[in-house]
Amino acid sequence: YKKQSGGKHRYSYKEPKPIKTAAVIRYGAFGDLIQASSIYPELKRQGYHITLYTSEGGYEVSKHDPHIYKFVIQGKDQVPNAALVPFWDDLKKKYDKFINLSESVEGSLLSIPGRTSHGWPKALAHKMMNMNYMEMVHDLAEIPYNFGQKFYPTEEEKVWAKAEKKKMGGTVILWSLAGSAFHKTWPWLDTAIARLMIKNPEVKIVLCGDTLCQLLEQGWEKEPRVFCRSGKWSIRESLSFAHIADIVIGPETGILNAVGLETVPKIIMLSHSSRENLTKHWKNTVALEPKTDCYPCHKMHYNSDYCKRDETSGCAQCQADITPDEVYQSIENLLI
Repeated sequence: YKKQSGGKHRYSYKEPKPIKTAAVIRYGAFGDLIQASSIYPELKRQGYHITLYTSEGGYEVSKHDPHIYKFVIQGKDQVPNAALVPFWDDLKKKYDKFINLSESVEGSLLSIPGRTSHGWPKALAHKMMNMNYMEMVHDLAEIPYNFGQKFYPTEEEKVWAKAEKKKMGGTVILWSLAGSAFHKTWPWLDTAIARLMIKNPEVKIVLCGDTLCQLLEQGWEKEPRVFCRSGKWSIRESLSFAHIADIVIGPETGILNAVGLETVPKIIMLSHSSRENLTKHWKNTVALEPKTDCYPCHKMHYNSDYCKRDETSGCAQCQADITPDEVYQSIENLLI
């Protein structure tokens, strides 16, 4: 129940049931929830009352999506993995449309260690998994390819982002430092920033990520044109700022997904995904592909056990093979 003025309570079970209901299941990382957002506008257009079952992190990036009517937030292991199938089977009975996006990308188009598909030859993996992630999500929802992938900042967040950018002045680049896995860190950041600082005095760079990304910011704390915001900005603040930045750069992260269909210029360093997988429908995007022989591997990586490591940088070989020259030239082309 929800407390109301006058000591009264509102009991949700007494509310009239909507005419058409749809349940969407999506846990996962920030980028997974951004990709899931693509289906909500079309479902709402078809008259569905949407309930999203997600994690706390998923709720954080989705909570102001105007197409979602209700959220059910599940804590980690609140429903044990072994009980998820019967849990979902029971949920199906309560909705007119049931859309389970679990493993819509991971497990299906990105193989998981320990499963048979993880050991497939590269050619076969590419043949079976080189499908666009948004298209897969729409196919699971059985709706047309009217893509609506989007992050929705509040009016307050928009005002805050514009004020932050105004204080920085000049051309502002938002650099997303790392994603949720080993292979989503580009190792030549310092080289690229130094070159930008020397050749482009009007450029300001905002570095963002989680608290661990503060390690990647070391050495730039006293440079007035570099703003170290990892662990200081929330994910919603970073996503809101990405929408008004002049350029957004980074590996395969939730931030890049959030502006995929926006007009803001963006540069992405691909790793385990191909252009077909990730950026096929994105706007104003420079997708840098590694020349590494294992790219695109179409695999989930939780460590470096199955990911070729670059001995010089310690990062994934596919990221190390994207050179500072490639990234700098891509930035220069957008600055013209």
